[in-house]
Amino acid sequence: MSTLAPFQPSESNPWDKSLAAHLLNRAGFGALPEEVDQAVGWGLDRTVDHLVDFDKIPDTDLPPPEMPPFVDQVRKQTAGLSKEEQKKAVDKANRDNNEAIDKIRSWWVRRMIQTKRPLQEKMTLFWHGHLTTSAEDVRQARLLLKQNQFLRDNCLGNFCDLLLGISRDPAMLQYLNNNTNRKKHPNENYARELMELFSMGIGNYTEDDVKAAARAFTGWTYHEETFVFNDHEHDHGNKTYLGHSGDFDGSDVIEMILQQACTARFMAKKLLRFFVCDEPSEQEIDDLALVIRSNNYEFKPVLRALFRSQAFFSARAFRSQIKSPVQLVVGAARTLGVTVDEHALVMAMRGLGQDLLYPPTVKGWDGGETWINTQTLLLRYNFAGYLVDGEPSAPPVSAAARKPSPHHFPLDRFGVPKTQLEQICGREFDLNPAGLVDALAGRLLYASLDPQGHQWLLEQAQATPTLDRVSIVAHLIMSMPDYQIC
Repeated sequence: MSTLAPFQPSESNPWDKSLAAHLLNRAGFGALPEEVDQAVGWGLDRTVDHLVDFDKIPDTDLPPPEMPPFVDQVRKQTAGLSKEEQKKAVDKANRDNNEAIDKIRSWWVRRMIQTKRPLQEKMTLFWHGHLTTSAEDVRQARLLLKQNQFLRDNCLGNFCDLLLGISRDPAMLQYLNNNTNRKKHPNENYARELMELFSMGIGNYTEDDVKAAARAFTGWTYHEETFVFNDHEHDHGNKTYLGHSGDFDGSDVIEMILQQACTARFMAKKLLRFFVCDEPSEQEIDDLALVIRSNNYEFKPVLRALFRSQAFFSARAFRSQIKSPVQLVVGAARTLGVTVDEHALVMAMRGLGQDLLYPPTVKGWDGGETWINTQTLLLRYNFAGYLVDGEPSAPPVSAAARKPSPHHFPLDRFGVPKTQLEQICGREFDLNPAGLVDALAGRLLYASLDPQGHQWLLEQAQATPTLDRVSIVAHLIMSMPDYQIC
């Protein structure tokens, strides 16, 4: 039987709040109680349809930030000025560009928090880590925003359109040097990464294939924000690629890549690792690859099948993933109803190891267990402290033992965040420690605490002064191992 056979709720494994929260967490960034209740009432199929068919839902009314002109444009426009005046204008253009990159990141985080289309933003993040570009090398805000919007607009579309579009994307053309790929001097960077990291995986092509693909992509360049095909610099000669010969260009290469069985398996494994578990089985990979091929690389039916599958709701998948920094930060902000400068959240993600628009390498982020080490774990505790009461402190053992941590985020300069904890819990819980523990654990974890952990939380709540009880208990829960996984 296929591991992607539809999951059938039963008496022993019913469609309840914990399974609904599992789906909403993986397909988005944390589940609010009202969203979980709605999903339970809708049932699995309707909830999956609601997530996948997000194009039927009005988009978030959050227009992207205004982008400054290209620095080169400013340099040309000021060519007639004195050297000193031109330098001032260019320096300002560079500062404006750097600020614009930060605005893009803050805007994207705001979208993740506020969106009514969580899967769209989750898939935009997936593609950002897969079809990778870094602002460290592409230092033009306009191009980075254009690429981010392209990934969002096509996130559940056809893989051919994604590969073709990213191959013509100005930010990618610059990042992997295809803008310098000319017939007399082929540049192999993009052709190699297209096959190794974006589509097929290492070992499924030869060095001769890399050379042939590089020749096929010659003349693919850009001007400002627009793709340009420079026919004069394109190699029209015969090429042999993956066993086929002809006068191929980049679009031909992409078509042949999609004909390879290894491509569907490569993408199946990437999707399973992102949405299901860190080490999917060979059977799960084969089953999802079959769904990918059967749907001609259309990702909407692929995700629909995956989210309804037995593999997705298996014991191996349930609460088995370490939250990425983005998942942790955005989920916490949503769940706590936080109002804070989004740049503070961007900086928190950076400190935790996931700097949006700045992936460490063309491979993106490794994820999984690499998210956690002794420093980042402590920083997770500090971030929780900042969110619940504005103090980036280490997790309290008790109210009397709270001490600042030597490792903290410089978040205080963004101001104390405001949360809706008091409104969420209600003042009546101040005099009811057991009720408070249950309410916050239910909201933050959507999983049953083991008796020992529950008793420890209750003892801490009882030992905490009434005024601090809500924030202390919330901070304790967010510092538990249970909170670091989803």
